Amino acid sequence: MDINKTIKRSASAAVFVVVVIGVFWITQEKFTNNIMYCTLISIIVAVALTYFQSKFIADALAQSEYIKSTKLEAKGLRAHHKRLEEKVQKLTAELDRANAKLKAEIADKPVDQRHLQQRLKNLNCLYALSKIVNRQEIPLEKIFQETVYLIREAYRYPENTCVRLNFDGVRYKTDDFEKSELSQQTQIKAHDENVGVIEVYCLGDKFENEENPFLEEENDLLSAVAEWLGSIAERKKAEEKMRLFRNLIERSNDCIFAVEPKWGRFLDVNNRACDSLGYTQKEFLETITMKNIEESIPDDSAWRKQIQELREKGDIVKEGLYIRRNGTKFFVETSLKLVNQDKQEYIIAIARDITERKRAEAKLKTAQEKLLETARQVGMAEVATGVLHNVGNVLNSVSVTAESIQKRIRGSKISYLGDAVNLLEEHSNDLGTFMANEERGKKLPAFLANLSNELIGEQQRCLESLEALTKHVQHMADIIQLQQSYSKTKGLIEPTSIAELIEDAIQINAESLSRNKVEVRREIVKLPAVLLDRHKVLQILTNLISNAIYALSVSQNEKKILTIRVKEPDKGRIEINVLDNGIGISKENMTRIFEHGFTTKKKGHGFGLHSTALSVNELNGSIKAYSDGIGQGAMFAVILPFKTQEAIA
Repeated sequence: MDINKTIKRSASAAVFVVVVIGVFWITQEKFTNNIMYCTLISIIVAVALTYFQSKFIADALAQSEYIKSTKLEAKGLRAHHKRLEEKVQKLTAELDRANAKLKAEIADKPVDQRHLQQRLKNLNCLYALSKIVNRQEIPLEKIFQETVYLIREAYRYPENTCVRLNFDGVRYKTDDFEKSELSQQTQIKAHDENVGVIEVYCLGDKFENEENPFLEEENDLLSAVAEWLGSIAERKKAEEKMRLFRNLIERSNDCIFAVEPKWGRFLDVNNRACDSLGYTQKEFLETITMKNIEESIPDDSAWRKQIQELREKGDIVKEGLYIRRNGTKFFVETSLKLVNQDKQEYIIAIARDITERKRAEAKLKTAQEKLLETARQVGMAEVATGVLHNVGNVLNSVSVTAESIQKRIRGSKISYLGDAVNLLEEHSNDLGTFMANEERGKKLPAFLANLSNELIGEQQRCLESLEALTKHVQHMADIIQLQQSYSKTKGLIEPTSIAELIEDAIQINAESLSRNKVEVRREIVKLPAVLLDRHKVLQILTNLISNAIYALSVSQNEKKILTIRVKEPDKGRIEINVLDNGIGISKENMTRIFEHGFTTKKKGHGFGLHSTALSVNELNGSIKAYSDGIGQGAMFAVILPFKTQEAIA
């Protein structure tokens, strides 16, 4: 019995293995490549066949045992064997029918199985793509390059499929890429715009007999991948821009803060802010507020006041002092902007260290003050030079007049009167006889009469010369006194008559005007007394008139005309024009006319017009030069703002 059982088991095992292998091979060749389905079908068929065959073998062994045990049962055994054969035939027929039915069922389900297999590939593709995307360090280019291979492997026949992806003009493709007539493509969209395309091509002639070489699932997969790549591209580009933006913020030379408006707490700061103020980023975010670093915001009320101003204006630019952790301070220019995001207010503060700028401004201010003082002194020197020049001209006249008087006195005939007196004294005892009888005595009355007339004429001429000399001396005194009076009012704003001021400037240059035979024309609009710095305005007018006289003196015009025009172009502004028909200004010199040290005079120093321009700027005015060229004359226009006492009252 033990031997029979062993034989039975061995036979069953052998049959089972053979059936499994055979059915697996047939199923794989004829129906499907899916290993799971092939294995399942093989096991089912093998179990069924093994069961029936084991029954058959068991019956055969039992029959053999019966034959051996007794020959008497041979007839019954043959009858039983016949029944077994019939039963086996019946079971075989049933197995054939079951096998046919299974084949029919398998034949009816290839489409479902194919769909299931393709969906599995699609899922594997999307799963692999998600794993790539979740790697934060992987760049967008790497994602695109790996995606084309994932798409190829997800298609039904990857060995005959090639893929190309075009994004923002850059192409990514499989290594065997080649175009063909059988293709499939879909657009990649980002921000509702086409930014790329995915193209799939089928190679070879395997698909020639099929109406549509692509499965519907493959088309769905391509659309899903394109949509996903679009969203990935949007996110990756946003992340790259954010990283770039953050990198730029961290590299900025300015302190940048994100501030919560209510209490002035910091939400974020860049490294520059930490380095400049001496706090760590953790300290900024946990313990420090704007009130700790800005001197102009000592408490909550000052902060609330600033927030209110910010809400009214939207943005503020201000200068102030920031306080470092060690207590030192530095100047900053802070730009504050109120931003609304998701119904929440935030403040973006950008602070620039302007310490060096403040130092430069202080140095520049000092230099400007020194320059203005120098210019003032130069201007005073210019006026003084004009004064001394005019005084010198007058002194020349004084000298000529004095010399003329001296010559008249030296050549005076008053000495003849002494001779007549001596003659009378000699004949004092017989004066009547001398006058009546002697020839000299007879001529003496006529001589005295003529001498008297000569002396009277001489006296008149001396008086006229002395009067002229007195006028010249008075002219010098007037010039000096006028300059002294304006020097005492330096920087003093007082009611001033423009017409009188112009006459004073003309008077200072009167000798030069007279000597060069310059005709002065006045076109002065009637204005009330204006509040001006008399000294500076006189300095400006004196310099301009002096320059005009020089331009006229070196010109070849027979008629030399200087015109001084005053008008009010706008309310609160006065315009003074000094025009001449002199030598004019060349075009190349027009841009340099007010430069320090620039001059066209042979003995000029280039300070006059420069100091004039500085004085005009000090008065918040403007000055311009106009000329049509050499020989066409020139005009200098000075525009000054002014106020009247009535306007101030």
